[in-house]
Amino acid sequence: MDTHILIIVYATFFAAAFIKGLTGLGFVSLCLPVIALFIKLEEAIPLVVLPSLLSNVMVIYQTGRLRQSIQRFWLLYISAFPGIYAGVLILNMVGNYAAKIVLGVLSIAYSLLLLLKIEVPIPEKNERILSVPVGLTNGFLNGLTGTQIIPMLPYLLSLKLDRDGMINAINVGFTLSITVLLIVFGKFNLISFEIIKYSIVGAIPVAAGIYLGGKLRHKVSEERFRLAVLLLLIIIGVNLILNA
Repeated sequence: MDTHILIIVYATFFAAAFIKGLTGLGFVSLCLPVIALFIKLEEAIPLVVLPSLLSNVMVIYQTGRLRQSIQRFWLLYISAFPGIYAGVLILNMVGNYAAKIVLGVLSIAYSLLLLLKIEVPIPEKNERILSVPVGLTNGFLNGLTGTQIIPMLPYLLSLKLDRDGMINAINVGFTLSITVLLIVFGKFNLISFEIIKYSIVGAIPVAAGIYLGGKLRHKVSEERFRLAVLLLLIIIGVNLILNA
């Protein structure tokens, strides 16, 4: 990988990790579309796996409530696993360009969802029923595009969790899914030693970004900062679609 590409990758890691430290969300959703503009998506996904895993663990540690999240959402988490396998299988078949279009569409959809603050309340009696289809769909899109947000984030937002509870619940799901994704990518020979090496080095800017973002979480206007990031994500999503 060329030096200038690595500089872009690590700068993107830091920026996305800082945003995640600030908001609890957005590492993969922001950095993957940016990196996918410069390298193939099937290379970009395994490249962000280990840094994403580190960012998830750090945010879980900052917010706590690991046991509560697993006890309540274990069915949602487990349901994602077969979806991940299916998504990677399709990615291996259709290749880079179709998956980039899907990633671009999801990036735009995710941004519009948060910008417009669209929420559909889910009655508590339907929570368990919806866990399986939501987890399965989330896993499939994770395996195909690397994104972990849709539809898990809208589902958790609809449950009216408090801020730390929602951040913890979604990051536990991210952590489990990204671990399975790493295993499945290895099975399909889509991850190399070189990618792992670059990914491990990427843990340095990620750790720094998460730490600094976490320190500033309660000092910076999150709403304005998130607005700028989401608008940027829409632009990136459109660019991905046009490039593909």
